[in-house]
Amino acid sequence: MTSTDLNPSTDLTTTGAAGIAPVVTTLQTVWARLQKIQPTLPDATIVVKRDARAWGHTTTAKVWGAQKAKGRGKAKTVTLEAQRYEVMISGENLSRGPVAVLGTLLHEAAHALNLVAEVRDVDSNGRHNKAFKATAEQAWGLRIEDLGNWMGWTDTYVPDECAKRFSREVAMIAKALSKASVAHHPKAMTGTIVIVPPAPGKTKTGGRAKNLSRAVCECQPDATGWRPSLRASAKVLALGIRCEACDALFTVTGE
Repeated sequence: MTSTDLNPSTDLTTTGAAGIAPVVTTLQTVWARLQKIQPTLPDATIVVKRDARAWGHTTTAKVWGAQKAKGRGKAKTVTLEAQRYEVMISGENLSRGPVAVLGTLLHEAAHALNLVAEVRDVDSNGRHNKAFKATAEQAWGLRIEDLGNWMGWTDTYVPDECAKRFSREVAMIAKALSKASVAHHPKAMTGTIVIVPPAPGKTKTGGRAKNLSRAVCECQPDATGWRPSLRASAKVLALGIRCEACDALFTVTGE
């Protein structure tokens, strides 16, 4: 059974010779196969990008489409047709192997099914509810567990029965991964969020966020006294936000 474990698969080997093109093409094909199983599954454009914070994501609006131009000169207008949602699979996810990648794709397909059915399966903070769990398990055979934090019912497992049901799709993804290059975390993480601290003077917050706690890492202050810091809610800080520069967790200063 494959879960949302952050560690790369130890039995996955790739050549990296073809970049990520084979993966994108294959995932797009797999999505089309899922549409035959669940006809209400909407069209989506599959993208792969590096993202150490999420295995996948589905947009709530149709952000891709084919352009159609009409008229000339000042009278020319451009409209979008055949619009699609976007489904992102992170490059880091690819290192976990084909079953895990399939699990993420099915997870996002559950969100897409709920979008067209107008079923609210997450709140404004991204917390997954039991409506998401129900769709993911009933439509695709996944097993969804509550993480016990602000993320809710999002911990995704691919039971053996599910992997067997989609064995053809798993084989297709495995073949594509064998040719691809994959992104990876700087190190295996255990649930932490990695951020790169901004350079001093590069960001402007627009004022103090008085309802959020200020946290700092263990980076040493520079000559001007600047050091990486952030403000976040207690729930977010409880997850453990790690600085990529010093590899230490941000801790609350009490300010």
